[in-house]
Amino acid sequence: MVFVLTVLGVRFGLWAAGVRISVHGLDHLDDGRNYLFMPNHTSNVDPPVVVAALGRDVSMMGKAALFRIPVLGWLFRFVGFVPIAREDRAAAIDSVDQATTLLQQGTDFVIFPEGTRSRDGKLLPLKKGPFFMAQQGGVPVVPVRVHGTQDVMPKGGKVIYSGLVDVEVCLPIEVTSLDGDNESVREQLRARVKKALQTDLTHFKRCANPQCNERS
Repeated sequence: MVFVLTVLGVRFGLWAAGVRISVHGLDHLDDGRNYLFMPNHTSNVDPPVVVAALGRDVSMMGKAALFRIPVLGWLFRFVGFVPIAREDRAAAIDSVDQATTLLQQGTDFVIFPEGTRSRDGKLLPLKKGPFFMAQQGGVPVVPVRVHGTQDVMPKGGKVIYSGLVDVEVCLPIEVTSLDGDNESVREQLRARVKKALQTDLTHFKRCANPQCNERS
């Protein structure tokens, strides 16, 4: 219930800021399975946009510093989010283990495999930890292409501007069919998200029409 209310609050906050979300590709998902979603990352507004777009009960990792913020940190922990301290390798491994356990228990998980935001929109090198999670958790990896958030809130910005964001849920990658080849999974995900980033955004432009089906 807390998670549902939180998502509603996120959607209202984005709507109040003038952010509209167009999402497509949800038909690629099976309601009876759980997934590890891996979006590209260009803005601080990516996490709430992805959670709102997916419409699923998901967990995610966040910077450990965010969990030290009064009330917000408690709420993150309460809904199952996992803190990660990238500067502490042992703690980071422990965080990956916690997230892997959630995956094994049937929880959907969102993680940004680049580890940080890209300034120019191009994909950064992908971290190995998220793919280890997918392999150990035995769940498909779902590339997610997010477009437009860098205009809504650029890296380093402190203000959210109104605008349209397009979210594409790509075809899942069955990790178990790749014989534990971590590098192969990473290359497939990179190729699929890169291709999605380069596709003709006719759908995205068309969604400026009020008649377009949007989720916000």
